[in-house]
Amino acid sequence: MVAVTASSSKTYFSLLELPQQFAVDVTDLERRYREKSRNWHPDRFSRAPASERAAVLQRATELNEAYRTLRSDGKRAEYLLKLHGIDVSDESKRPALDPEFLGEILELREELADARVEEDSIRMASIKARIEAERHKLAERLHEGFARLEQHDPAALAELTEIVFVQRYYQRFADDIAEHEEKQADHRAVL
Repeated sequence: MVAVTASSSKTYFSLLELPQQFAVDVTDLERRYREKSRNWHPDRFSRAPASERAAVLQRATELNEAYRTLRSDGKRAEYLLKLHGIDVSDESKRPALDPEFLGEILELREELADARVEEDSIRMASIKARIEAERHKLAERLHEGFARLEQHDPAALAELTEIVFVQRYYQRFADDIAEHEEKQADHRAVL
């Protein structure tokens, strides 16, 4: 049986024995997660003292959170920024975004609302494609930015912070569209 220690202040990367970088081999991440999950599964410690079971449960919870965070490009980017002292969950830390970009977002939001009301599936598909194209461009910029950050480019951190905030806008669109499509599918299933 594996010896249990109290919760540590390890990073999610070190917990999964991965280098602390944006580029992650998802297959390797999943393999490491599954391997460690087997070792730290609470059922393996069902006869251990209560304090040891609690420590194992905490470790399993940390492992699950590490995996969920590192497998997502967006969450991994936010986590890496947090490790660099930038907590993007704090909206007060949001950099000033380009007013032209914000205007485009408002127009896109209105266009999406109109397409929903009109139940215009062709327009919805077009908006979805535009959003996915933007998200793809942002993903490329994240990879490039984190590569520059790893090379100690001081300007990269500010640029990455802005990219993450911009990415959140497009993620909200993607989530809204997915929710709408799910409701539409449920509605069709009922008919």
